[in-house]
Amino acid sequence: MSKMSREELVQHLTPPPGITMPPYPAKRDKIYRLALVMLVLGLLGEAIASLIHSHLLQFWMQGWISASLIVAGWTFLVWLKQWRWIVRSLVILGLVLWPLWPLGGWALSLAGSAIMAAKETHCFHFWAGKVIPWYSVTLGILLILHVTEPYLGLAWLGLAALWLSLVLGRAKLPLFEV
Repeated sequence: MSKMSREELVQHLTPPPGITMPPYPAKRDKIYRLALVMLVLGLLGEAIASLIHSHLLQFWMQGWISASLIVAGWTFLVWLKQWRWIVRSLVILGLVLWPLWPLGGWALSLAGSAIMAAKETHCFHFWAGKVIPWYSVTLGILLILHVTEPYLGLAWLGLAALWLSLVLGRAKLPLFEV
């Protein structure tokens, strides 16, 4: 991330004229950051479950990840309410589909998380946010192709590492309040 002064950060987070944002208290930003930490833990759990061939653990880790993404999607700071609702819709549908059609649930959850990562990169120039959307597409292809679990576990581990990098970068920034 490029260095931004507090004033530059405030100016960067101030919506342009004509866009009204609902209040975004610092507490909401704390919840968002915690949800991203829970996402990373879920991705690590998914990687471990794949590596040890535990289908039951994989199932529950997908639920954990989906729930983390719902919290993150609900506390996500973005000016345009259409983008907020797109992300929220994707992650909610990802959770709904999780027990019924896990592959479809993954598709929607990964899409929602990719949008969040891209937005973080747009605002704060995190390198991982440029990679996460493309990595998620690649992971989705691996899921469709039914790649064997040790390789899939390594792929999940890679996604967890990318998100961890983004979460650590976000942790260096002050809490946001709009």
